[in-house]
Amino acid sequence: MNKLHLSKMHRFNFLDFSNRVTIRTFNKDTYILRSSLIVQHVETFKLHRLEEIYYEIRTVRSIEGIIIAKRKNKEDELCLLTAG
Repeated sequence: MNKLHLSKMHRFNFLDFSNRVTIRTFNKDTYILRSSLIVQHVETFKLHRLEEIYYEIRTVRSIEGIIIAKRKNKEDELCLLTAG
């Protein structure tokens, strides 16, 4: 079984993923990352700045459903998942 290595993810890394990831929060809301660090709620279509929800982010997934980054607890850092 392959283990995943966790490394810190900094906010600027989100720029590389515009329109290619979905974001799930601890309260089960789902957003799509748009350009310029704007996120759009998938049900209400409201736009928010990423910084408004950053500390609520639990999981970041690619459009294909692959987990890119996650945080287990609200107090943890959001970590980039890499195979290794």
